[in-house]
Amino acid sequence: MFDYKALISLQAVVKYQSFDKAATALHITQSAVSQSIKRLELEYGRPLLIRARPVIATSLGEKLLAHLNKISLLEEGLQESIHGEVSHQPLNIATNNDVLATWFIQVMKAFASISTTKLHIKAADQLQTRSMLQSGQVVACLSQIGTPVAGGDVVFLGDMSYELVATQSFIDHYLMGDISVQSVANSPSLVYNENDELWERYQNECLKIKADANNSHWYPSSHGFVELVMGGTVCALVPSVQVKQQIENGQLISLFPDDKIALPLYWHWYKLNAPILDRLTKVILTVTKDALY
Repeated sequence: MFDYKALISLQAVVKYQSFDKAATALHITQSAVSQSIKRLELEYGRPLLIRARPVIATSLGEKLLAHLNKISLLEEGLQESIHGEVSHQPLNIATNNDVLATWFIQVMKAFASISTTKLHIKAADQLQTRSMLQSGQVVACLSQIGTPVAGGDVVFLGDMSYELVATQSFIDHYLMGDISVQSVANSPSLVYNENDELWERYQNECLKIKADANNSHWYPSSHGFVELVMGGTVCALVPSVQVKQQIENGQLISLFPDDKIALPLYWHWYKLNAPILDRLTKVILTVTKDALY
């Protein structure tokens, strides 16, 4: 039999990154939180937390927290079906920064209009979000990978299109008015960080040149990408939906409008018979009909 009170203490420490804050949130003492987790670790014979900064759950700790999340949603789903009580447990969801900077704002607004349940969003690379679902850190995620996790379901939402854009001043100054593959390759560009593979893919697949990021600045902010491009100092790959208006009014120019790169997006969630997850899924499907291709 699982010690769910102790698991709730474990969950709170990971969530609040502090034994003291976890105790305050649970209205118990810090000692009680610490003793609960020690009791679990003695029972399983292994540590459940890596007590560092940040505090993170071990592999076993993640499995136990995944179980707790699923059980909590199952119980609240049952309560809703029997008593009509709406879930109050936050939903932990993982998605990438480009989605957060574009159409997920509409998801938040639409979901908030039909539910009081809070969404706790975790930002991660779209190739990592599915792993977060597998480890139990979240109950749903957006991912480029279409294979469902064990016990989960998945639906294809559409493609998120990216295109290479710049201002007219950038074209005049850095490209000397010549929008060619070679001139663009020699001009200042922008990537998210050292793990950003999108620019490399675009150079290989669309520009048909050897990938090279030596002329690229690093700037790990989706909103910052557009601001820097608008400033005329770089060209960059950005989501088409994010700059649609700027392109239409001439503030930005698509350098190679016929050469776009599309990333598939899939919505993953655990099949828990949880009405709240069904409602969120319906909202996401509605929003992405217009935001994705």
